[in-house]
Amino acid sequence: MRTGPLLLSVGLAAAVCVFLWHTLAVYPLRLLVTLMHESGHAVAAVLVGGAVDSVTISPSAGGLTHSRIPPSMLRSMIVSSAGYVGSSVAGACLLAAVGRMRSGRVLLGMLVAWTAAVAVLWVPFLPPEAGAAMAKATGSSRTDGLFTLAFAVGTAGALGLLAWKGPVWLRRVALVWIATASCLAALEDIKNLFGYGLGGSSSDADAMSRMTHIPAGFWAALWMLLALLAMVLGLRSILLRRAPRGSGRMAA
Repeated sequence: MRTGPLLLSVGLAAAVCVFLWHTLAVYPLRLLVTLMHESGHAVAAVLVGGAVDSVTISPSAGGLTHSRIPPSMLRSMIVSSAGYVGSSVAGACLLAAVGRMRSGRVLLGMLVAWTAAVAVLWVPFLPPEAGAAMAKATGSSRTDGLFTLAFAVGTAGALGLLAWKGPVWLRRVALVWIATASCLAALEDIKNLFGYGLGGSSSDADAMSRMTHIPAGFWAALWMLLALLAMVLGLRSILLRRAPRGSGRMAA
């Protein structure tokens, strides 16, 4: 994808994330980003020595990851932060890769593999019963496992079909939108804090605030800044790669 169309696509995707995120038009993208967010929590739980019981998303686009980790405030903070930080890093890497691949077919194949892996490893037919407070905060229910499995199968099929038969421009646009939305997922906590998200919902920033006694706004703002930095670095890597070689300077 050329630099101009790529930047335009990123700008449009960012505008949608800011202004139209809760509309029906981007509902599948919301669910996909939520699944990426929850798999970030799951991967972090495994990396700190814990185990994952279930990863689910709900029809309301909420998400819930049940994990068991060794008692430690640091481990809990890592796992709580990994949803937004992980999805931002993944989005930035995906964005940088879009500018380097000719057709996007390999990247779509990787997304299909990731979706299938999450479904096989962590999504149960009937997840463990969530506590009453957690269920109310996330909108989770016992049927979310089936919903998540159905979404994962449908998404893997759609992305696989796009990789196989879709035109190159559509593959690239889809990847740019997924990457941008993943980078800007942390915006949701900012919206919730100011009353523009799902009313009364709990968030990762609230969880961090309870653990650290630092206001949730600090964590939401920090994750948003990290997300924007990751996105800028992803775009910068594309622009530097495509910039004309200067006066004899060569990268090592």
